[in-house]
Amino acid sequence: MTITSKSGSGYPQAISKLQLRKLFLDCDANNDGILTKEEIKKAFHNLGALLPRYRAWEGLKHADANKDGCVSPEELDGLIDYAYKLQYTAIANY
Repeated sequence: MTITSKSGSGYPQAISKLQLRKLFLDCDANNDGILTKEEIKKAFHNLGALLPRYRAWEGLKHADANKDGCVSPEELDGLIDYAYKLQYTAIANY
């Protein structure tokens, strides 16, 4: 799915933070509200990241404030901010 600009310029528009939130939460396989590294990796894979394992590792570095190796609901905004800065324009495998 490619998201096109509302301005009609033809250039793809970056995925919104709300769309990223939905994508990450949809990758929470057991619906416990906590994202593991594997679930984060799957989300970056779905975004079309060339190196989803690396992106998951970087995302954890940015978001995992308590250093437990997972992203809790309280830490999710940090992960979304990290992914948003990467300016993905399509959800490849979603």
